[in-house]
Amino acid sequence: MAIEVPRLYDDIKGDRPANEDVKHYDPGTGRSDMPGARDLRDTLDANTKNDIEGKWREYWDGKEGRNRYSVNNPHLSEPYSNLEALVFQALRRYGDMHPGTIDGEVMMMFVEFANLTIEDLRGHAYWDNPEIDYYTHPSEQRPIPDSIVVSGLLYHYSVQQQSNKIEAYGPMYFKMMNRILYQRKFGSGKIEVSPWDRSQAPNGTQGYDARRR
Repeated sequence: MAIEVPRLYDDIKGDRPANEDVKHYDPGTGRSDMPGARDLRDTLDANTKNDIEGKWREYWDGKEGRNRYSVNNPHLSEPYSNLEALVFQALRRYGDMHPGTIDGEVMMMFVEFANLTIEDLRGHAYWDNPEIDYYTHPSEQRPIPDSIVVSGLLYHYSVQQQSNKIEAYGPMYFKMMNRILYQRKFGSGKIEVSPWDRSQAPNGTQGYDARRR
């Protein structure tokens, strides 16, 4: 009985098939598919990480992208939808009536709800536009992410209806607002907290004071 000899890579003749997969980094040309990309075999330290993230964010901020505005109706308008489209969207989600059956009085009530949402934004720690104008007509647009407006309309409408749906729409509204506004203000980086030394004015990262209570 012949003993089968295992095949070794040294015994394979010929050229290796061409690899046409997308490369993260090409050391020959220095080209990469994303700005700031590095050879994955390199050592990654804090400076390299900051350089990669800085180039990537600079590239991203320079590109026009409609999706960064959280638009819900890009087929109608962008980057923000008019209030009437958002009201119909909120009513479809609420599910108590057909949106096409509402009259002018109900629509004006939703204008009030939208202005209450603006008041919620003005008091939010992450909102940077306290001088934003109120809605005065359903056809108007405001520079507010559509998802926040729809969630606010659902929340305030469920409060007006004294509905049990407020148990779902309330937390959803404030979670949506906090998440979107934080991302717009600080990006998607890690959350870092540095305790302040009570003997110094807060001016950045400082040593921790063990006497604090």
